[in-house]
Amino acid sequence: MSSHPDTLHPGTIWYAQEGVDNDVVLSTRIRLARNLANFVFPCQCSADDAQRIQSLVFSAFQKVPNPDCFQQVGVDQLDFSARQLLVERGILPERSYTERNINNPDAELLRTFECVPGVVVRTDGRLSCLVNGRDHVSISSFSAGYNPGESWHLCREIDQILQQSLQFAASYDFGFLTSNLKDAGSGMKASVRLFLPGLMQTQQVQQMMEQVTRQNCILEPVFGNTSVPYAALGACYQLCSLYASSGGEDQQLGEFDMVVSSLCASERQARSNYAETRPTMLRHIISRMFSVMRYSRFIECSEALDIICSLHFGISMGLIMGVTYRELHALMYRVRNTHLDYLYRDGGLDFTFEADVVEHKPLVISRLRALLLQEALEKVQICL
Repeated sequence: MSSHPDTLHPGTIWYAQEGVDNDVVLSTRIRLARNLANFVFPCQCSADDAQRIQSLVFSAFQKVPNPDCFQQVGVDQLDFSARQLLVERGILPERSYTERNINNPDAELLRTFECVPGVVVRTDGRLSCLVNGRDHVSISSFSAGYNPGESWHLCREIDQILQQSLQFAASYDFGFLTSNLKDAGSGMKASVRLFLPGLMQTQQVQQMMEQVTRQNCILEPVFGNTSVPYAALGACYQLCSLYASSGGEDQQLGEFDMVVSSLCASERQARSNYAETRPTMLRHIISRMFSVMRYSRFIECSEALDIICSLHFGISMGLIMGVTYRELHALMYRVRNTHLDYLYRDGGLDFTFEADVVEHKPLVISRLRALLLQEALEKVQICL
């Protein structure tokens, strides 16, 4: 579980795939929360019961198809870098952006829990299961672009297999019982990560946040705020369903789909309006970020996110050539601190760091990030 994801074959990395509506939607996640009957929730669980729960869940995963494609481990058995890497890939839950600094490679990313959690991961990272997090079992599936149907199918398949060995707590009146009342019912939460530079630049994000709240969803920054109210680093936001009790899974996904479709349409219209009314500013944003990428010796993570967002915006407006949405989405993961640290420590780099850089880890990471972006975006052309 400590191998760097870039050492895998590109076809096995889910976030490097093509996706539906990927001009706006980076990725889709479906999560199912379950709890074992006859055990208290993890927040009140003893260490012995937590270990027993983990053993039961790990054993149940032996019945999935191709069990050798799944890895199981207690989080306390992972070193700091391995934990950080799984957080950056979305497999382990990340702390709120208000609790950590995305530019600090030594900042702990993993959210804290009362019990020591375990994790089961399919080798391509598309499927995972957190054990003893907020709930005993939290099954997650990821897809590139907007694909809730595929993600839901993968989660449901694992859920049905686990139910052959495990008895989940459920009620006729409330459905599946969870530690958070908002999750009770189907136990399902849907979420998507979105690029919303058009809505952000036209200052419509607050309006969208208020609108989706009335539709059983919440819209918030992924990596952090900027000095501008409601703006997000890299214009990257996450839309997440709030309640799992309103109807079955199909109804909930249908309602979520309506919100996502409306947001995508609003974002595309906002981009078009901005390009028409502020063409000089749009070209300034893109050319400035392109120059930062091309000529900088050091690039921090927050800067890299803004660069990727600007190029993404440029592609949709026909101002950037030589790179695809898919490649930019993969870079969103590859520019994170731990991914770069693994790449550096793997020792396969054809580059020798300058003497005044090599002894300072933050500088090494920022230097490597600049080199990675310059190599990945070498063929990018601006059509201004």
